[in-house]
Amino acid sequence: MQKHDASVPDNPYLATYALASIERLARPMRAIARSPAFYVSIYAIVWTLVSASLDPTVPFDAVEAFNWARNAEWGTPKNPWLVGFSMWPVLGLDGEAMAIYWYASHFAAVAIGMLGVWHLAHRLSGERSLAWLAMLSLHLSGAINIDILPYNDNYLLVMLWPWMLWLFIRALLDSPRYWPAFAVVAGLAAMTKYSTFALLGAILVVILSAPQARRHYRHPAFLLGLGIFVALIAPNVVWLAHHDFAAFRWVDDQIKPRLNARALCGALTAFYPVAILALVMRVVGVRFRRPPIDARIVAGVLLLPLLPILLYFTLHNGGRISEWLQPFAVSLPAVLVACVQPGMAVRSWRIARWLPAAGLLVMAGYVVFLSANLRNAGQKFSGIKAASVTLEQRWQERYHMPLRYVGHDHVATWLTFYAPGNPRLLMQWSEARRPNIYTKDIDEADVRAHGAILLGPPGQSCPRASFTRTLAQWPTLVIDARETVPFSYHGGTSLIPLCVTYIAPQS
Repeated sequence: MQKHDASVPDNPYLATYALASIERLARPMRAIARSPAFYVSIYAIVWTLVSASLDPTVPFDAVEAFNWARNAEWGTPKNPWLVGFSMWPVLGLDGEAMAIYWYASHFAAVAIGMLGVWHLAHRLSGERSLAWLAMLSLHLSGAINIDILPYNDNYLLVMLWPWMLWLFIRALLDSPRYWPAFAVVAGLAAMTKYSTFALLGAILVVILSAPQARRHYRHPAFLLGLGIFVALIAPNVVWLAHHDFAAFRWVDDQIKPRLNARALCGALTAFYPVAILALVMRVVGVRFRRPPIDARIVAGVLLLPLLPILLYFTLHNGGRISEWLQPFAVSLPAVLVACVQPGMAVRSWRIARWLPAAGLLVMAGYVVFLSANLRNAGQKFSGIKAASVTLEQRWQERYHMPLRYVGHDHVATWLTFYAPGNPRLLMQWSEARRPNIYTKDIDEADVRAHGAILLGPPGQSCPRASFTRTLAQWPTLVIDARETVPFSYHGGTSLIPLCVTYIAPQS
């Protein structure tokens, strides 16, 4: 009697099906390994779904960006024009759709920046495995996914700076035809945040001193790039001149002279992933060398501005030092991997293949933190979102008209984003107050015709709340009614009184 071999499947088609299934699972993994663009696309999609599903409300910077987009000016009281223009695609949508766009645009921009780090590292090192190591090392911190969400400008810098450095090296050392593309990216980065000029200052030093750059001065591509850059920043210069250079004054208002250690703490927070990567590479036996000329140029461009920035924030207290340093830290791994000795790339890949696990741990911590509502993170500002809907409903029940204007207290600015009708803020531009959110060309006759809701300071009932400050700016507005409603900033917290004042529409 023939013995049955348990290792042979009873159905020959079963083995074929199992092998085909394994092949189908392995195919996307090989595609990811071959294509950094595919990898960062998956990264952006996953993080967008997680954040949009769990984060209860967008940060206040999203409210700022939305209102700047509606003003459609060539500048803002805090940033140049690109931050506001980036919200243009969702003007007219409701708050939930805009929130999804906020997360999707953030992670799409971060993914493009990660791909830029890959290309920059590949250009500087000449090794695909080292380029993967530089890009994947960004998973070692939450700077590209958690810390960056509250900042409406840094995510654009993370997208633009690596490509700007890559195009600069290509234009300087490879071909002058890259100068126009460099000018476009550099101009957009400069119109995202003024700190970009610190990087551009170091680039200007290289352009003026490097023999490779001087031979390009009369090249048509170089001159075209210069014209493109000037055209991108000139409208903002005009806007600043007509608005008392409000953005620079805003920074000056935030920072006061005082010796402190925040710069050192900020540097440790921003650059520890690069230090950890260098330490791990050394532990596994990777040896370093003096980097080639292109890597030295990029290192100089990144490190030269850091010393005066850190010195300034050591002598001055205020502002967000991490917000200044995060974009610098994103591109530094590309310089680090360029210092690896030839033949060491295989050892570096042993590190790179484990770095996605670090990214998964960061995501898991983020999910647990929000899902478990630790420190009320899962309910942060959800009370404001609910109040925005409720207050507009109260308005419509009273006047049967769309809510067009809200104002007075800071809470009212959230209604411009989360109230279903997206009302305008009852605030006009003033060089004395320099509000960071205002409504361009607001007209008192239009406010009088459509009416408004004024919100008092949370915690004060109507007998205690005063609206004199706002009514003094609009002397023809007449209060129609007041009521005290229960309010809370965050879900699950105790309710406090909020005075709601109604300016009746006269149309």
